[in-house]
Amino acid sequence: MKLNIDSLTNKERESVDFDFCENVESIRYYGVDYNLISPLRLTGRISRAGRNFLLKAKVGFDYKGACSRCLKDLDVPVAYEIDAYLMKETYDEDSYEDVDIFPLEGTEIDLLKLVDSTLTYNMPQKVLCSEDCKGICSGCGVDLNTKDCVCEDSMDDDDIDPRFAKLKELLK
Repeated sequence: MKLNIDSLTNKERESVDFDFCENVESIRYYGVDYNLISPLRLTGRISRAGRNFLLKAKVGFDYKGACSRCLKDLDVPVAYEIDAYLMKETYDEDSYEDVDIFPLEGTEIDLLKLVDSTLTYNMPQKVLCSEDCKGICSGCGVDLNTKDCVCEDSMDDDDIDPRFAKLKELLK
């Protein structure tokens, strides 16, 4: 997903609109590959802002994930917006606190690289199959959404850490 902005650099145009839809196999985020199950959609506009450029874009894709509690496979939609300056010149970071800033070299922009850079604040940190997901039992590993756990009833007093034995008596 590369976009040539020659016409902006040469001041032939004030802005360039783009609409990309590309099949990307996976996205790497914090050392983990997320397999995309939909095309990566990127639409937006790049406008001149003095010697630099302003990027406004919408990003959307779905990936195959797992519930953070019960580990059930699910499709996770991701959609977010990018507001960023593409800077050709040096800049003071304090002047641009509300938007992302990316250095620009040449007249070609790798939009996929920009998407990779903006994933940190836009990927869901915790994915759930439902808000009331009960998760899995830490003792026997059964999915508590579909079955009841029986491991608590079968736990012997010998299996309890002696430091916590008094706490078990309080629950009786």
